[in-house]
Amino acid sequence: MKRLSLKARRKMEQDAARGKWYNLVELQRVPEFVAWLTDEDHEWMGQSPDVGEVMRLHKYGVTIRVLYDGRRTICGRHVMALWYSFLCFHDNQF
Repeated sequence: MKRLSLKARRKMEQDAARGKWYNLVELQRVPEFVAWLTDEDHEWMGQSPDVGEVMRLHKYGVTIRVLYDGRRTICGRHVMALWYSFLCFHDNQF
């Protein structure tokens, strides 16, 4: 099993404290993720993404989005939790 360097661990801790996760959401799976979130079970409503965004959804006054800076995806805590739920229940990975 590969071990993370001290620098990599510190970077991950800083990102988590800041509330941003990098490269978590796979860019090629965003359409599938959006379809899963907007189905009748989850009821998220799609919005047109702004510049730099690949996904923008809202529900009950909460807006979630996934940014793309040309190299990596960037998301917040809500999307991180939904992404892991997607992997768990849609793909049965866990």
